[in-house]
Amino acid sequence: MEAVRTDTPPVIDGKLDDACWLQANVVTDFTDYRIEQPAKEQTFVRVLYDDENLYIAFECVEPDPNSIVAIERKYDQSLTDEDSVVVRLDTFHDHRCTYIFGVNTLGTRYDARMGLFDRYDDDTWGCDWSAACTVEKDRWYAEMAIPIANMLFDRKDAVTWGLNFYRREKAKRERSYWCYRNSRARYPIEFGHLTNLDLAKVKLKRKPAYETYLSATSDFKKYSNKLSTGLDMSLRLNSELTSAFTINPDFGQVDADPDTIELRDTERFLRERRAFFREGNELFGSPLNIYYSRRFMDIDAGAKITGQGGNWALGLLDVQGEIERDGKQLAGNYHVGRYIYNIGENSHIGGIWANSNRSDGTNITGGLDARLFFDSTTSFTAQFLGLRDSQGIETDDIIDHDAYGLYTAMSMGTRPLWWHVYYLDISRGFRPDLGYIPRRDIRGPGSYLSYRDYFDQGILKSFSVSSKIDVYENNEHDTTLRDFVEGVGVGFHNEVEISYRRSDRFHAPYQNWYDNIKIEYNEEVDVWDSVSVGFEKGVYEEEPYKEYFLEKPMKITERLVTIFEGNYRLKHPEAGGDEEIWLWRSVTEYNFPWNGRIKFTAEQTSEDRHNLTMLFSWPMKDDTDLYFLLNDYEIDGEKVRAAFFKIVYRF
Repeated sequence: MEAVRTDTPPVIDGKLDDACWLQANVVTDFTDYRIEQPAKEQTFVRVLYDDENLYIAFECVEPDPNSIVAIERKYDQSLTDEDSVVVRLDTFHDHRCTYIFGVNTLGTRYDARMGLFDRYDDDTWGCDWSAACTVEKDRWYAEMAIPIANMLFDRKDAVTWGLNFYRREKAKRERSYWCYRNSRARYPIEFGHLTNLDLAKVKLKRKPAYETYLSATSDFKKYSNKLSTGLDMSLRLNSELTSAFTINPDFGQVDADPDTIELRDTERFLRERRAFFREGNELFGSPLNIYYSRRFMDIDAGAKITGQGGNWALGLLDVQGEIERDGKQLAGNYHVGRYIYNIGENSHIGGIWANSNRSDGTNITGGLDARLFFDSTTSFTAQFLGLRDSQGIETDDIIDHDAYGLYTAMSMGTRPLWWHVYYLDISRGFRPDLGYIPRRDIRGPGSYLSYRDYFDQGILKSFSVSSKIDVYENNEHDTTLRDFVEGVGVGFHNEVEISYRRSDRFHAPYQNWYDNIKIEYNEEVDVWDSVSVGFEKGVYEEEPYKEYFLEKPMKITERLVTIFEGNYRLKHPEAGGDEEIWLWRSVTEYNFPWNGRIKFTAEQTSEDRHNLTMLFSWPMKDDTDLYFLLNDYEIDGEKVRAAFFKIVYRF
C-alpha cells in the first residue's frame, strides 16, 4: 500500500467527509483467517500522513448495525470481545517488533507493543493518540490520528514500514486480515508494506514531558495518614532513542491483582502496571526471564534509555530502591541492560545482563541469546546465561555462588499444525535477584504440539487437540518433574464449545493428576450474553479434590456491566473429613457519559480472605486524571481498611 501525503489533515470525527480522504489509496480484500476465504463483510482502509501524524480510516461493511457488540469505554482495555479494528505497524520494517493500535465502535482506544519473543501483545505500553467512530445504516467508520513522534522510527525519506490491518466482526464470527499469507499474520514477519513515507521532516518533541502526582492515604485500622508526591520525566533524544527519569514514583496499584485459589507449586507471575517501566518493556524480554520488574518493591529514583534502529535495539535501566530477597527488603542499586543486533531479514543475536548491588552483597547475571529463522514459520532459539552471587544461593543446605541457565528450542508451523521442542538446563543456584525463574535444578526436554482448524459448513465450527510434555532431572540425575498434558476441544455452529483436558504431573515427591471439562456458550458472538461452566476432578499433593467453575458476564445497560466468577473446591484429606475451599468474585462497572468510571470489586474466599473495593476514576482534562479508592481487604492475615486519593497532572 502506498501512503499519500496530505497538506490538510482530516478532522478526527469518525466521518470520512474530509476532502483529503479522496486522495488516499484504498485497500480491501480482507481474508477471514478461520476459513482462509475472503471475508463476507469486507473492510476498506485508507492511509494519509504529514509531518506530525499517520492518519488511518477504516470503512467496515455491516448490513446489521444492531448486531454490533461494543461496551468497553475505558482506554486500553482488551477489545477482543467487541467489534473493532486494529492496525499493526513495524516502523523499521525489520520483521521484529510491532506497534498496535485498535478502536471499537464507541471510539475506545487500545494500544500495545510486541517484542522479539512475545506471543501476545504487551498492553502496558501506551501513548497519546486520537480516534473516533460513527455507525451508519449499513457500515461503520473509524478514524485514527497516530503521532509519528510517539513511535521509534527511521527519520528519513522514502521509508517503507511493515503494516497489517485486522478486523473483528462478532455477529458473523469473522476475524479478517488485510495481508494474509498464513496464520502468523499478526507477526511482523508476515506483514504487508506501507511505502512512500517521507519522514525526514517529522517533528520530534524535544522538550521534556513531565508527570507529577499527589496522593493521600488514610488507614482506618491503624489510624494513620500518608501524603506522597513524585515526578516522572520523559525526553525524546532522537527518532530512535527515548529516555525516562523518575523520583519517588507512585507505584500504588489502584487496580489490585485479582485473588486466586490455583493449585500450583511455583510463584505466580503478575503483570506490570507501573508507568515508569512501560516504554521499551518489550525489548527486555528473553526466553529465560532474568528481568521481572515486579521485583522492585520501592524506588527512590530511576533512569532508563530505550531505543531501536535499523539493525539494533537497546535498553538500559538503573534503579535506586529496594527489592525483596529471602523475605527481606534490601536497599541497593539495580541495573539491567539489553542489546540486540539484527542478522539478515529476520534473525538476531543479543545480550542481556542484570546487576543487583544490594546492601548485603551482589548478584550478577548475564549472557547471550539468538533467534534464527530458516523461513517465516521455522526458527531456532538459544540462550545461555551465567550467574555470580557474592553471598551464595542456598538450596537444601547447599550454597552455590555460581550458576547457569541454558535454553534451546526449535519452533515450526502454521495453521492447522504447530509444534515446539526445547531443552532446558537451569542449575541449582540460578536465582537472579531481578528475575522470574519459577524452577531451578532442572534439566531435560520438553515439547508442545497443537492442531486447530475451523469449518465454515457442517455441525462443527472448530476442532483442536494439543499435547505438552516436560521431563526434567535434577543435579543428582533423579527425575523431579514429569508432565503430560493433553487436551481436545470442539466448537459447534450453535455457539456451544466443549473442551477436555487431562493432566498427569509428577512433581517430586508428589504424583498429581486431574481431568477438566469446560463448556462455554455464545462467547464467540457476544461475550455479555455468554456463560462458562466447568468441572475438575483430581489429586494434588496426595489430596483428592473436586472443583467447580462458573463465569457469567452480563450487560445490564449500555453503560452498566458486571462479571461474576466462582470457584468451589471440595478436598478429601487422608486425615478424614472434607475441606471446602471456595472463591467468588464480582466486578461491576458503570461508565458515566462524561467519561468518569466507577468500579466495584467484591472477592471472598473460604480462607479468611476478602477484598471489597470501590474505584472512581475520571480523566478530568487531557492533562489531568483523578482517582478515589475505598479498600477493605484481608490477605494472609493482613487487614486493611483505607481510602486513597490521587490526582495526576501532565505538562
